[in-house]
Amino acid sequence: MNDYVLVLISAALVSHLLLHRQPASRLRVHVCGLACALSIMLAVTGGQLLEHWIVAPWQLQDLRMFLLLPWQALLAWGIPQTLARLRPQWPTQSLMWPILGNVMVLGLTLQAIGEQGEWLATLSWGALAALGFWLALAWFDDLRQRCEHAQVPGALRGLPIALLGASVMGMAFSGLNGIFTQ
Repeated sequence: MNDYVLVLISAALVSHLLLHRQPASRLRVHVCGLACALSIMLAVTGGQLLEHWIVAPWQLQDLRMFLLLPWQALLAWGIPQTLARLRPQWPTQSLMWPILGNVMVLGLTLQAIGEQGEWLATLSWGALAALGFWLALAWFDDLRQRCEHAQVPGALRGLPIALLGASVMGMAFSGLNGIFTQ
């Protein structure tokens, strides 16, 4: 259940940071979802490779964070730049800060390192988490659009309704917890 809550709260906060500053189009939401998904996949896989090639052989477990944070900062800068070069018509400006502030990337990377699995399993796990984050980000955009047209009390507008939506989605996903293990 913690994974679901982590994905949903991260998506709610990134959605709030990204979508409430300026009116966002569906294209902008999906470009941000793609950028975050690529960041998650590359961070998890690259984090495990850093652990395997640098941290474990040189016994630098105490410096693990100082290696992972620059790696993720490089990804947060490089992925929007690469997307802007590949697709100049896509709205990639100011995507670096939501990607950099996405703490889910660091949490998933540390969890993948702790499990000590193979890199292909880690890549598939990162890809599924990335797709889940993208889907949650699209859901929060839909929630934001519906709340603009609905009669929501003033105290609940913005981030509070997004966090309430995240908690309801977390409860729904926790009902599915363990359904595929039997």
